[in-house]
Amino acid sequence: MTGVMAAAGLLFAPFRGLRYSEPATLALRLAPPYDVINQDERRQFARQDPANIVHLDLPVAPPGEDPYHAAADLLGIWQRRGVLVRDTEPCAYVLRTTARLADGIERSRTGVFLAVGTVPFGPGGRVRPHEHTHAGPKEDRRRLTLATGANLSPIFLLVPDSQGQLAARLAEITAEKPWASVEALGGRQEVWIAKGSQGLRLAMLASDAQAYIADGHHRYETAVMLKEEVPGPWRAGAQRTLAHVVSFQDPGLAILPTHRIVEGKALERSMVLRVANTYFSRALPGQRPAFTVVFADGSEAAMSLRPDADLSKATELAEHPAVRALPVALTDQVFLKLVVEHLIGRPPSLKYTPDEAAARAAVAERRAALTVLVPPTTLEEVRAVSDAGEFMPPKSTFFAPKVPTGVVMRLFEGEG
Repeated sequence: MTGVMAAAGLLFAPFRGLRYSEPATLALRLAPPYDVINQDERRQFARQDPANIVHLDLPVAPPGEDPYHAAADLLGIWQRRGVLVRDTEPCAYVLRTTARLADGIERSRTGVFLAVGTVPFGPGGRVRPHEHTHAGPKEDRRRLTLATGANLSPIFLLVPDSQGQLAARLAEITAEKPWASVEALGGRQEVWIAKGSQGLRLAMLASDAQAYIADGHHRYETAVMLKEEVPGPWRAGAQRTLAHVVSFQDPGLAILPTHRIVEGKALERSMVLRVANTYFSRALPGQRPAFTVVFADGSEAAMSLRPDADLSKATELAEHPAVRALPVALTDQVFLKLVVEHLIGRPPSLKYTPDEAAARAAVAERRAALTVLVPPTTLEEVRAVSDAGEFMPPKSTFFAPKVPTGVVMRLFEGEG
C-alpha cells in the first residue's frame, strides 16, 4: 500500500515531490513567497540563477505571450534536462530554517511539506483561515496552476500538536544528516526526505486535529476552487495542495509585530493625546498596551483602551470579542480611524514594517507623522479568531521567517 493510499482518509498525505536534483544548487534557487517579492527583487533572484524558482512562480514572457504558458513550458524543460527530478514514491519533506529575525533573535523553526486536502472553509472546518482574500491574486494563482498542473509554492499551516508528537518526531529526523544544507534567504536552510512509513507517520501526526492557515490564504482558496476545474488526468491530484506544516509546539515559531508608520507631516503629541484620550488611557506598568505611539519629539505614549470608551463610531470594529480585543484591531479601527483620521481630515497613508528600529527611525527623521508600535499577535489569538470563524484586520500577523519557495514542488499528475 502506497503512502498516498494509506493516507487517503487523512487531512495530510505524503506525495511524490518534484525537487532540484542537486542539493547544493538550492543556495541560488530558492526564493521567498511570490507575494512578498517586489519587481526589483524578482529581477535579482532571476539573475541569481537561470533555474531560480521565480522563473516558474513569478513568470514573465515577451509582449504578446502568455507568462503562465511560458512557466509550463519551462517546467517541462527543467524536468527533461534533469534540473528537476521527481521522487518515485510518496515522501514527506522536512525543512529546518535558522535565521536572525527583525527582532534580533535567532530562531530555528522546523516543519514538513505534505499534501493537504482542499476542504472548503466553514463552521468546524478542518482548515481554518484568519484573513480575507481578494479576487486578483486568486486569479493569478488559478491561471498559473492550470497551466503548469502543479503546486509551485506552499501554504504555511499550523497544527495544534497538543501532545507534541509531531514536533518530537521532526526533532528525531533532524538529528540525522540532511539531504541539503545551504545558506539562502538570510539563513540556514536544511532539508531531510522522509520516505515510506516515516513520511506516512508524519502525515498521520499532522492530521490529528484541525489546521490553521498562517500564510497562503489566496493559494489555499484557489486550490479549493480548482478541485473540479482542472482537466481529468489531473483531477485526482487537485484534491490536495502543497503545504508546509509546523507544530504549535515548535519553539522557533514566531509571529512578529507589524508596526504602522503614518506618512505625512509630524503630528504634535498634545494634539494627538487630546483626541486619543476619548478612547484610550496610558497603559499601566506591566500591562500589555494596545499600542505605543512614537512622536517626532522622541516621546512615547503606551495606550490601553478605556473601560468606559464609547466605540459606537468605530463601525468597522468587529463585534466578536476575539477580534475586538486584538491590539491591531484597536490600532486600525479606533486610533487610526477615529483619532488620526479626525486630525488630518482624511484616511492616513500607511507603511508597515516588522522592524521596530526602522519604524522609530521613520518618525525620528521626520519622514512620518508618527509611528504606532503594536505588540505581536499571539498564536492563541490567531487560533481564537480562526476557531470563531472571524477575520483579523490586514497586516495582523507576520510569521517569520517566511517559508521558502523551491524546496519541493508537487505535480498533480500521478497523485491522488
